[in-house]
Amino acid sequence: MERLVTSAANAELKKIRSLKDKDARREYGLMIAEGGRTVTDLPDTCVVRTLVLAESARDEFIRLANRRGVKDVLVVPDKLFRSLCDTVTPSGVLAVVATPPPARITANDCMVLDGISDPGNFGTIARTCAACGVEQILAVNCTDWTSPKVVRASMGCVFRVSVTELNDPDAAVSALSGHEVCVLDMKGEDIFRVKPGKERPTALVVGSEAHGVSPFFRARADKTLSLPMRGGVESLNAAIAASVALYTLVCGR
Repeated sequence: MERLVTSAANAELKKIRSLKDKDARREYGLMIAEGGRTVTDLPDTCVVRTLVLAESARDEFIRLANRRGVKDVLVVPDKLFRSLCDTVTPSGVLAVVATPPPARITANDCMVLDGISDPGNFGTIARTCAACGVEQILAVNCTDWTSPKVVRASMGCVFRVSVTELNDPDAAVSALSGHEVCVLDMKGEDIFRVKPGKERPTALVVGSEAHGVSPFFRARADKTLSLPMRGGVESLNAAIAASVALYTLVCGR
């Protein structure tokens, strides 16, 4: 059902606006996905509760609502629409999406994020995981993966992978039982000289932007791997390093 909403005090818009906050997202079990390409590319498994359209973009995106079978469509004035968004120049479409339920780690390849604090890095890694066919992310003491910034950086790919959050490293290690735990560290063995494991699924651990992989995970690694550096460069951005390592270990099998 398409409805025109023009009041900033509208209860539904207040709820949507509150989803910029982590506590509200957890309370309502909802997330925000912004942008034409991100919303258009949301997987079919993603449950869109409400689609919000700016008046100026209504004709452009109303077909998207019909195609996805979204029953609740709100059309709002452009100025009011901008107040709902996390971006400076929104494209005119915003989806309110049900937060996927937590999932247990299965016996498949897994990306382990150890203290990743930057939403952009988290989102970029999630997108690379989806591209590599790695459908599990274990997030240990990381930034909140449900934030609009993570969704935007991943181009909606956080909905194409299963994210499991844990704050207890011991529980994380238990969840990875049966995996070959490969830690990415500057002092490790050259990753291009290591043959990817075939008998056990890989769990690739990438550490925080400031401190790298924690001593806890380094002490429990089956392999410690590094990306060779030249030209006096000491390290790479966490998301770039994770992407190179993923393609080498998983797609290189």
